[in-house]
Amino acid sequence: MDNERYLVVSYFAAAGIGVALALATALVLGGPIRRALAAAAPLARLLRRALPPWLVLAALLGFLSVTYFDCQHKTYQDIVASRLYLVDKTFEQGSQMAVYLAAALVAYGLVLGIGLAVQARKAGASSSAK
Repeated sequence: MDNERYLVVSYFAAAGIGVALALATALVLGGPIRRALAAAAPLARLLRRALPPWLVLAALLGFLSVTYFDCQHKTYQDIVASRLYLVDKTFEQGSQMAVYLAAALVAYGLVLGIGLAVQARKAGASSSAK
């Protein structure tokens, strides 16, 4: 396989693997999140539905954050001239997707925690008012 074909195949394979990983993460976390949100009815639907697109968006942003251009590689011909450089950039894309996915999970967890705390405070206030 020549370097141009490798560039195209690795580019789309990396994006596909990142999106698949994001969807698998959303699938694995779907059950625990559903159980955690059982009491928070209005908030539950929004947060459950937001998780898969949120994670896919994070993976794609991580993927797109990697640039192939740098000081030594200013043209397309410079980029495809080195297979080692292409492999390095593919690994960098995978790494960035993982970092962005982890950050998205932390942000989602914070929003989930705040939402559950607000819901519990509302439930506590309404039960003490009765």
